[in-house]
Amino acid sequence: MSKRHKSGKRPGSAGAAKDEPLARPIEDCVQLVFPTPIALHVWPDSQGLNAALKQAILAEEAKSRGLDRSNVGGWHSPMDFLLRPEPPQQRLMGRIRSMVGAMTDAVMKPGQYGYKIEGWANVLRKGQYNSIHQHPNSTWSGVYYVTGNPPPSEGEGTEYSGKIEFIDPRPGASATYSIENTMQRRSLISPGPGGMIVFPSWMQHLVHPYFGPEERISIAFNVLVN
Repeated sequence: MSKRHKSGKRPGSAGAAKDEPLARPIEDCVQLVFPTPIALHVWPDSQGLNAALKQAILAEEAKSRGLDRSNVGGWHSPMDFLLRPEPPQQRLMGRIRSMVGAMTDAVMKPGQYGYKIEGWANVLRKGQYNSIHQHPNSTWSGVYYVTGNPPPSEGEGTEYSGKIEFIDPRPGASATYSIENTMQRRSLISPGPGGMIVFPSWMQHLVHPYFGPEERISIAFNVLVN
């Protein structure tokens, strides 16, 4: 696209009329086509809950090999972690229902919806990560961060250590990539303890190799809205 001169004329258009101003602000004209909502909420007063969840997760990790899914190294609990009756899991389920309910109300038609939820715990240590993947057969997916993403020790790892990255689902978006263009920028999040991310389940994502000094503990979940 050619640049405009300060006079308002386009290059090569000597004597052309000045640009005619819009009748209303451009913000009133723009529509978001195919938007992808990703929400991040940090729950206050999470220290006690996170301590209890961390203790339960590490105790289970010590007894079980875990599952192999998108995790490369690390530990992935069975899929029923959030269905257990212990108070920490039940409190976290309440938070998930609240946030998913709000997200559903924001983007779907008004109605009475039910929610089928499954969730599992994840533990990453130095050099471990989650490869690119998505979560089929669900409406929403999300992650709750028990420990957040402790930064690498000085001189170790990279600026991407432990960050979750969402992949742009539009195949043509990279054709004219520009770091200055907010429609095409990379989407990376470095969560803190008590943070919860909710996103459409079809959204591809990954977790970059983690190089922090302590365990990176999170709880992922899927929600089917019906």
